[in-house]
Amino acid sequence: MIYGNIHAPESSSAYSETIQKAIQILKETDVTDMHHGKYPLDGERLILQINEITTGPKETKRPEVHKKYIDVQYMVHGHEYIGFYPDQKKVEVLEDQLDKNDVLFYKEDASVNEIMLPMTDGCYAIFFPEDVHRPCCQMGQAEDVKKIVLKIRVDTL
Repeated sequence: MIYGNIHAPESSSAYSETIQKAIQILKETDVTDMHHGKYPLDGERLILQINEITTGPKETKRPEVHKKYIDVQYMVHGHEYIGFYPDQKKVEVLEDQLDKNDVLFYKEDASVNEIMLPMTDGCYAIFFPEDVHRPCCQMGQAEDVKKIVLKIRVDTL
């Protein structure tokens, strides 16, 4: 997992070329007139999703992982927490949609020591297949947010 802000000076040499490209896309893409939906940038290799959603209580959001894609979640406008913990394959599976939608949901498990990452304007978090994440958790009150999720095929790294 990588956590940062596009306005912070970073040493991009620490990231793969694909991750550097993803961060550059976040910096350069004007999503003002883009609305909820998927926008392929490089076929199935790189997909930009616009999510216009309402955050909710953590207990109503499901921890998830992906196997074919890396998630680069970027907060355009709003506030949310994204839960995170390493996938140690110890938590019981709630729903497996890996073949159909590249997502596997886990049951709630208080023993995993989940960290809640604060996502505010400009923040991004990059989740790899071994990273369980729980997006859209509210900070305080429920809030309408706009975010980009760049889906990067794992085999492009």
